[in-house]
Amino acid sequence: MQVSSGRPSPFQVGFLLGEFVLMVAGTLLALYFRLEDTSEIFTWRYGWHRILIVPIGLQITYFYSDLYNFRVARPFLWTVSRLAQGTALGVLVLAVIYYLVPGLFLGRGVLIPSGVIIFVMMLFWRGVYGWALQRRLFSTQVLMVASGSLADAIIEELVSRSDNIYSVVCILDLTPSEETGEGGGRPRLNLMGAWSRLLKTELRRDPTELQGLVRHYKADMVVVAMDEKRGRMPVDELIRLRMLGVPIVGGEDFFEMVAGRILAKRILPAHLIFSEGFAHGTLRSFTKRTMDIALSSLGLLLSSPLALVTALAVRLESRGPVIYSQERVGQHGRLFKMHKFRSMVANAEQETGPVWSQEGDQRVTKVGRIIRKLRLDEIPQMFNVLMGDMSFVGPRPERAHFVKKLSDKLPYYGERHNVKPGITGWAQICFPYGSSEAAALEKLNYDLYYIKHSSLSMDVLVLIQTVKIILFGGGGR
Repeated sequence: MQVSSGRPSPFQVGFLLGEFVLMVAGTLLALYFRLEDTSEIFTWRYGWHRILIVPIGLQITYFYSDLYNFRVARPFLWTVSRLAQGTALGVLVLAVIYYLVPGLFLGRGVLIPSGVIIFVMMLFWRGVYGWALQRRLFSTQVLMVASGSLADAIIEELVSRSDNIYSVVCILDLTPSEETGEGGGRPRLNLMGAWSRLLKTELRRDPTELQGLVRHYKADMVVVAMDEKRGRMPVDELIRLRMLGVPIVGGEDFFEMVAGRILAKRILPAHLIFSEGFAHGTLRSFTKRTMDIALSSLGLLLSSPLALVTALAVRLESRGPVIYSQERVGQHGRLFKMHKFRSMVANAEQETGPVWSQEGDQRVTKVGRIIRKLRLDEIPQMFNVLMGDMSFVGPRPERAHFVKKLSDKLPYYGERHNVKPGITGWAQICFPYGSSEAAALEKLNYDLYYIKHSSLSMDVLVLIQTVKIILFGGGGR
């Protein structure tokens, strides 16, 4: 069961569907206890369209209450508190919906009891789900052939995620003796022993045991995570396993599936050349452009009152143009003018030249801090999307000065320009704001992943997450 981090795992889909069913059951129970005549509850004329609006409304509020962030393990008290908050908010939202659309009203005295019943059910359901994840009941059993920093990065990612669906059952450490100091050479830090103790899994070193270990542990796949494979990889044993139908996955691909990013500094060009993905056909281009035109047109229309207020506030606070236009590098390296509401003092780089904006930058005006936090400064970029210079979702466009600087230092940085830059992107929702070369590398890892796995569903996921970030903070500025 190979699942990319960029898409929900089968466990998560099953969890959401199970939660939806339980919410429907909770609503039906409340109806059964509160209504005198329940004979028409199960008919479309009375109930199903009204009943289904309850779990839909609650799951939306749960999402924006951060209750579907499965990557981070939460204390039980946090879960209880946030579930109570999310359920109460959901009940309030449903009450407003009933007021605006009376035809959806379930009946007097039903909404609050259904909220209480659903809250209790959700506590139980999340407890069961957390228990199943901790016991790795349905996880994919992985035997890892490991040596070097790539294996360290994979295991570090696995142990940091509470939603990890992969269980490492055995580590076959093939780190050469000269690298561990056993042969009298210069010692090199080997973390495989520490990782095996942390994972409570067996550590072996004999490559001839590989086939027997796979059988013994009933491993579902073998992950080959080695910094240097030439002369070290147990080729004959891996071929035998592959002939027996055991999936063999490269460490780079496995990290990608787990982490939702590509390690640009660790991969060879052959990995990008021969790996699957990077599908940018006519249909994909058409659907993406259609979505961009529709969203930018609707967004400009709906945001026009906010745009007028923002423009007035910028004008009243400081001298200078309301709209700030700056040259950025677009698709295929083409330069274009990106538009934003001005959030800094006029001529902010007159003395310093091109520099990255820093946290607490003194050049940012008071109004600028507010509109940056609320992302109102980016409203004019929808004109860039409408004109075709940008897309709603894609790598953030960078200035030519920094593109040249980063292209000289970061591998594959220029590949970001094979797609249109975006107002928001996979890197923006996955990585906090940073203005340094190290931050640029991390964002590049996410950008390359997005370019490789770009799809309509992924764009929708990014847009939904972006709305959440705008409302509750996080992400990039």
